[in-house]
Amino acid sequence: MRAGPLDRRSFGATALALLGGVVVGCHPHEGPPTRSAGGEAGDATSGREWLKTADGEVSIDAQDPQLGPRRARCVIVAFSDFQCPFCRDAAFVVRRLQQEHEAEVRLVFKHLPTGMHRYARASSIAAQIVFLEAGGPAFFRFHDRLFERQHEIDDDRLREWAAAEGVRADALVRRAPEAERRVRDDAEEAGRLGIRGTPHLYVNDRVVDGYYPYETMKPLIESAL
Repeated sequence: MRAGPLDRRSFGATALALLGGVVVGCHPHEGPPTRSAGGEAGDATSGREWLKTADGEVSIDAQDPQLGPRRARCVIVAFSDFQCPFCRDAAFVVRRLQQEHEAEVRLVFKHLPTGMHRYARASSIAAQIVFLEAGGPAFFRFHDRLFERQHEIDDDRLREWAAAEGVRADALVRRAPEAERRVRDDAEEAGRLGIRGTPHLYVNDRVVDGYYPYETMKPLIESAL
């Protein structure tokens, strides 16, 4: 887990440029910055898309919880750990920006639970089950509750909060293998991209490694619109 402003190795020159009022990277697109598996950007018939970034191509498909229109000009992909305090802060910054530009910004969530947090993996699996059972809006309500009540997370709380989204206890068992595969796949993708900690975000082609406050992230997002 990393806090960007506390570690200038993360996002270094870009953060300094942003803080100085100069926006770099994340250039505006005429259309969506993703391409489908068939090669056409924003093809609604394709099950998988790819976002080209400085780390390599990031996959996006229907199993990824997401908010915003598929043809958004700005795509944010967030690799995150529900028990990481810097991920919590980054998540609320990104959610605020997505809500401010909900017709133009697409947010895609990727699971990257780390071993230093006892319930991080269980939280990711439970959150993915909520997504599979109840859909994207329920996932993001669950996502917000996990981050807001981060220090309360345990097995009982996960069951209770999932139930609040209409997910029965038997579904938590039945859907667990599918959810575990997605969490594992996200972690493997993070490894392929060279991600070493959380939070780790992509804003179109730009890498944002660590947490940065709203005032720093806002011009970066808006430069893509």
